[in-house]
Amino acid sequence: MLKTNVKNGKSDGKECDKCKACPYHFTIPKLGKGIDPYDVRLSLRLYLEGLGFRSIERIVGKSHVSVIN
Repeated sequence: MLKTNVKNGKSDGKECDKCKACPYHFTIPKLGKGIDPYDVRLSLRLYLEGLGFRSIERIVGKSHVSVIN
């Protein structure tokens, strides 16, 4: 298969690509892992009940930094 896109620098911290066939210049958004909406709701409930971030981390199984964010 022929590769039609080539890397072409960075813009606002995101990697830019350029089409070989035309002058089109674009960025491809990186997909994160994402957190399950259920885990987000559970974390918020636990936080509102007064649990600390590290306690929520142990219960939900996500990093305390992810819980804080």
